[in-house]
Amino acid sequence: MIQRIQTLFLFIAFVASVCLFFFPLAGIYSATVAYKFYIYELRNMVPDEVSAFSFMTVLPLFLLNILAGALSLISIFLYKNRVRQMKLVRLAIFLDVIMIALIFFIYGQIIERSLGVSPNYLDEIGVYFPLIMLVFLLLANRFIIKDERLVRSADRLR
Repeated sequence: MIQRIQTLFLFIAFVASVCLFFFPLAGIYSATVAYKFYIYELRNMVPDEVSAFSFMTVLPLFLLNILAGALSLISIFLYKNRVRQMKLVRLAIFLDVIMIALIFFIYGQIIERSLGVSPNYLDEIGVYFPLIMLVFLLLANRFIIKDERLVRSADRLR
């Protein structure tokens, strides 16, 4: 399990998923509003002011992140069943791609319509974690496929 490089890749993807809870994805700033866009909330940075968004606004992102992170963690322990591991990693890749699309395309428009300001993604480090997660999930999938091919070729030789 630990000897396989895809285990390391899956663990890094899981860590990137966990890091999303601690770092903001974007900052939204203008003369009248100041928000931080986290995976679990749109936090109003102005003291004593009520947020224009509820938890339900970002609930799909929250759930997608939890599912993709859980699938990458579960996949680590399915090293004996590579076919099932491959399916779970592909599902995690799919969920991560949906999460990235929601962050950049859907939520960017929602925030811009509601607040009149477009989010600034480049100033915050959190926006890179879904991309890191995607890269390492793709690498893990590639090496799982490589292992499966190696095992099948060894079976043909017997």
